[in-house]
Parts: sequence; structure tokens; C-alpha cells
Amino acid sequence: MDSARASAYERLRRARRAVVEGKKFYESAPGFQMSFEGANFTETGLPDTLQPVTYVDSAMAGGMTLVLAAWTPEGAPPRISPSHERRTSFSEEPPSWVRNRAPDGPKTKRATGSAQRYYYLESSWRRAEQRARYRLAFQAISKIERLKKSTEDWRHGVMSIKTKARLRRVQVTARWANEETCYVLVEGRVEEASVE
Repeated sequence: MDSARASAYERLRRARRAVVEGKKFYESAPGFQMSFEGANFTETGLPDTLQPVTYVDSAMAGGMTLVLAAWTPEGAPPRISPSHERRTSFSEEPPSWVRNRAPDGPKTKRATGSAQRYYYLESSWRRAEQRARYRLAFQAISKIERLKKSTEDWRHGVMSIKTKARLRRVQVTARWANEETCYVLVEGRVEEASVE
């Protein structure tokens, strides 16, 4: 239970405020189409502490201990209460946000992330959440740089896509999984976006 609480606390810190800076690299080689070659991301600007954090509910599912935690700014009344609703499994059909891009809200942006379903399901969910945050940053601003060299018989190219965005109050609003993949939908605010 302690590690689940620590994980919930860390996710609240990351959801409150983070600067996502990243690069993705692609390469095309003779006889091949453009292929993904790697990525480098950093998340900085996390708040040092959050006070107070309330642990609202917990459950055991799929070999994991899940903890629902809430952070309330000092002086503000808590807006969340324990849910005694029955927990349900995922529907057979994927929700529309898995198939199509989810529309942005009036003040918030939305993005989806996905990850292969691993033996340790927690790793899949974390990876999908991370990818959704990165996608949110790339949707805010992206700078694309390309370099191509070619002759009559030969063509080679590389491409770099960069982003840097300050994200606030990013939270998972929906989840869905099938046998192979875990999907998450995140929603948050983009306060500042720039690329050098």
C-alpha cells in the first residue's frame, strides 16, 4: 500500500505542473520508408511538495494495488469524496476517443496515449500516460527540421521534431484496454509553449 501511495503522490506532482521537452528522430534509408529511430524526453518543473494530499479510495485489480488520491490547494474545500459505485470492466468496443482524436475543451487540450499490454499491467498504464503527456506537448507546438541527400540511385534523409511546453493540471480522464494495448485520454492546460 505504501508504494501505491507514493506512486499516486508522484503522479499528482506530475499532473500539477511539468515542463515537457522532447525530440523525436526519424530516418529514411535507401529502399526503406521513413522509420522512427528514437526519442529523448525530459520532464522538469515539478513542484517540490503538495500539501495536503488525501488518499480517498483503494482497490486491488489485475495484481495491482490502486490508490485514488486528491490534492486540494490550501484553504480550499475538498471536491472529491469516496466513491461507493461498483467498478466495471472495459467495454468490448473501443470508445470514440480511441478511434478518433478527442476534441479539445474550451480551456483545455486533450491527447491520447497508448502502450503495449505488458505482463505487469502497471507498466503499460504508466507508459500510456507518459506518451499522452508527450503528445499533449507536441500538439501545443512542434518544430520540424529535415535534411535530405539524394542522387539518381540513392536517397537518404533524417528528420527531427522538437517541442517544449509547460503543462498544468494534466489528468487522466478515461482509460480503455483490449488484449494487446492500453489507452489513456488526458486533459490539461498548456500554459506556455516554445521551441528553440
